Amino acid sequence: MTAWFKKTAVLIIVVAALMFLWRGLMILAAGVVALVVGALGFDRWRKWRAIRRFRSKWAAQGRDVLLVYSNSPNWQAYVEQSWLQRWGRRAVVLNWSDRRLWRPGSPEVQLFRAFSGDRQFNPLGIVVPPVGRKVHVVRFWRAFRDRKHGKPQTLSKAEAEFERHLNAAPAPDTPLQPTSDGRATDELKQQ
Repeated sequence: MTAWFKKTAVLIIVVAALMFLWRGLMILAAGVVALVVGALGFDRWRKWRAIRRFRSKWAAQGRDVLLVYSNSPNWQAYVEQSWLQRWGRRAVVLNWSDRRLWRPGSPEVQLFRAFSGDRQFNPLGIVVPPVGRKVHVVRFWRAFRDRKHGKPQTLSKAEAEFERHLNAAPAPDTPLQPTSDGRATDELKQQ
């Protein structure tokens, strides 16, 4: 009888321990899920806020592009002579080499930090369309590396992609034509 009692007691203790551990594991899993969901939500909010602040500061001045580059001999002259000639009127420019002078709370710095990532972020172009939460990030580091090694077609492709995103989003100073139902289209106003 004592053997049966011992076996039953051990079984009850094992079941209780498993239930306790299972409950603890479920609480731990729920905590991990809550942290992941919270982090993803915070990241989405941070990106949305950066887009909204960039638009509110720069859209009225006709700027919907953020260009980031540095004083690297691999691209500085090219960016300043080619890109700023083509896209300078629509661009807010940040120089990575002067980042110690950046104001951390400025909308352009927040946009850069929200979308740049930690690799291949220089040179970089970000197109911020006039509406929506989707921005278009084009990374040019690899293209300039290939150009340095005699393969300029990679840079041409990256620039064509950037141009495609620019052309898809009308410049902020482009007037919108209201339709009969009050919504705006991206057709130019007839003057």
